[in-house]
Amino acid sequence: MDCIKEIFMTMAKWSWFNITQVIVGIWVAIVATIALKTWKHQSKAEKQAHFLDELTNAVHEFIQRLSTAKQIVRFIKIGIDSYQGLDFELNKDIENPEAVAFIGKSGKIESEKLKDALITCSPSMLKIHSLVAKGQVFDFPDYEKCQEACRMITWQYERMEAFACMISNDTMNWKNVKVQEALTKVIALEPEDIDRHIREWKSSFLIFIRDTYKSIYK
Repeated sequence: MDCIKEIFMTMAKWSWFNITQVIVGIWVAIVATIALKTWKHQSKAEKQAHFLDELTNAVHEFIQRLSTAKQIVRFIKIGIDSYQGLDFELNKDIENPEAVAFIGKSGKIESEKLKDALITCSPSMLKIHSLVAKGQVFDFPDYEKCQEACRMITWQYERMEAFACMISNDTMNWKNVKVQEALTKVIALEPEDIDRHIREWKSSFLIFIRDTYKSIYK
């Protein structure tokens, strides 16, 4: 009993006002720490979301602008095919005589049209490359999937650029084996194949974007 009495007497001497102030101070510190962590998480999520929005817009813009160049490739392919059966205009001593005949007559003009169309795609393509490099700082899960998807989408530009360069040169030695190998490879480009690649890799890109949004806001 004496011990209990002594404890109560000691407690009676405490400054409950000061104790309350200490408790309140601790509670405020805890709340502030939680609020700071929440703010940091939200701030990081907002930056990540802004990056994903910017990259998605750049990819969509690039694909949209690429459609004009792709249509020009389609017309060029039709032009090359139109020489089939026109034996009087073809050099049968070389490979790909239809393509060579088309290049000799219309190659430079059509090449310029294709190059002009590709120029309009350059800003969005460069933006994609820049953003993909910048995105590494966010350390997104499976970010390599995004990198590969963007690489394969923008590769379609490079394929058409090589196509334009090849058909622009009508002074090449078409009997040279290496020249013919390059020509065969370049003119194998088909608009349908471009569409397939873009469709496939755009789907992969959008899956990454969807999954990443889920992870940053969970």
